[in-house]
Amino acid sequence: MKIDGAFRQWRWQRLPIYNGFTHEERVKGWQLHWHLIDIGYLVPPSVCSVSGSTQNVQYHSENYYEPWNPYPICRTLHLALHKRFSRPEDWKAIVQRYVLTGEEWFAKLAAEPTDLAAHLRSLHGDAVANVLDRLPGIEA
Repeated sequence: MKIDGAFRQWRWQRLPIYNGFTHEERVKGWQLHWHLIDIGYLVPPSVCSVSGSTQNVQYHSENYYEPWNPYPICRTLHLALHKRFSRPEDWKAIVQRYVLTGEEWFAKLAAEPTDLAAHLRSLHGDAVANVLDRLPGIEA
């Protein structure tokens, strides 16, 4: 657990735009997300909210401006989720396999790329994108 207040640093390749969120916004969201785990606000995920698997469970966010509200998902399904726009039939098969009511978060995901980030900025102003910038130690 990190207790010195330092945020984790991104050490991997650049991330593609996802739901309109830039690499920098996604990394900032990732940093805050891990900070929330490190301070005990979020508990590391243990069960996939899609399949019920307990293997390689991680968190997924659709909205990088709200990294405190992630979904636990196993790595295999997480990768498929991020490929749902380029491989929609694969994602559709996953949803059909695991959906119970149609109200599950993963069943409600857009099948086409969206610009959620632009929509949020239009509702709340550009300041919504800069909230993470105001936290000391967060940088892309």
